[in-house]
Amino acid sequence: MMTKILDTNVLLDRPIKDILASMETCKIIIPLAVVNELDNFKHLDDLRGYCAREAIRYLDSLRPNLHHGVLLPSGHFLRVELNHTNVELPHFLPRDKVDTRIIGVAKGLGKDEQVTLVTRDTCVRIMADALGIAAENYDEEKLNLEDLYQGWKTMRISAAQVQQFYQFDRLDINDQSFLPNQYFIMEDETGGRNFGRYDRQRGGIVPLARDLNVFGISPIRDNIQQQFAVDALLNPDLHLVSILGPAGTGKTLLALAAGLHQVINLRRYNNLVVTRALIPHSQDIGFLPGSKEEKLNPWMGAIYDNLYYLIQNFTSNKYGTHTTPAGKLDEFIKEGYLELEALTYIRGRSIPQQWIIIDEAQNLNRENIKTIVTRAGKGAKLVVLGDIQQIDNCRLTAQNNGFVYLIDRFKGHELYAHITLQQTERSSLAALGVELLD
Repeated sequence: MMTKILDTNVLLDRPIKDILASMETCKIIIPLAVVNELDNFKHLDDLRGYCAREAIRYLDSLRPNLHHGVLLPSGHFLRVELNHTNVELPHFLPRDKVDTRIIGVAKGLGKDEQVTLVTRDTCVRIMADALGIAAENYDEEKLNLEDLYQGWKTMRISAAQVQQFYQFDRLDINDQSFLPNQYFIMEDETGGRNFGRYDRQRGGIVPLARDLNVFGISPIRDNIQQQFAVDALLNPDLHLVSILGPAGTGKTLLALAAGLHQVINLRRYNNLVVTRALIPHSQDIGFLPGSKEEKLNPWMGAIYDNLYYLIQNFTSNKYGTHTTPAGKLDEFIKEGYLELEALTYIRGRSIPQQWIIIDEAQNLNRENIKTIVTRAGKGAKLVVLGDIQQIDNCRLTAQNNGFVYLIDRFKGHELYAHITLQQTERSSLAALGVELLD
């Protein structure tokens, strides 16, 4: 069995369980010097600190047999190895340096078994190679964001296919590469563009919903992806919809409008629940006084801005023309149409027959996403929104956050649709910021 020796920087890259899952079955050696170095990182409030704490807790759970080695359920054999201080190494390598002690372990074990030193440190790999020790970089295969499912694609169709599409409200097509609820921009021979959604049950591409007006707003006319998003949001057969896009593309506004429309106007759902993770963008402002609602107000500022905009022109016999948007919003909340909730309080709940919006989902990890999806009760619709260019959770990256994990795992399922928005509508300055400040 191959023996792999892990450097500290590997264990600081991601949680140790993810590292083990990404490696083939082998014998894993963690030098005692590495454990000692992990102790220096455990207090940090960033990804390295989080991973250090996870590694320490995991190793602690394997005691008291770490010095003999522990056979893990995954088939890996893990052992903490004492420093090989008696190994002959060049005199100019400082003996008290962690890198030297790790190389010493690799050199000592390499006398009796096939050893590979796994490290992200280029200099350590060079030194190991110079000493005849096999070394490799740790670079877990990550999700390539360029290959991330967009939810829509462009294709060419003939004049005859255009006629069939509008005459029968379906374009019969059998392409194994098409995924359920994938949207299409179909360019015809005259330069026209036609839009539809692949419906596997009907065996073809079907037109979008005819009325895409929701709670007083409609998708921007030349923004095709917004039209796709609203069509998915209005489709009662889709129980999970995710929308990814940079700032200003209309994710939150469209989701709130579609939710209010189906809760208040169509009575298709009992109420609208809006929730998000409470992750500060910059310096945390600390604990906030007041009730739960008062504590949530600073975090829900963007949600309130969109709700005020949508509600300002809403009229009914119940609300007079002089009622302010804030007054209407308060009434919606009191009457149970709308609920703003911190993600912290979602665990343990079962949420049936409700329209649920998860905002800023790029700040959630895989466990968070699983918790949320498994809370959805019968008849509920879950709408997940996010922008992977704006991650505030220091433990996550654009490749490993729970939002992209959800998109990648749910694509191709009948109950799910995803749309990637590309066109910023907030302002020309916002659009330029998205383009230049990547």
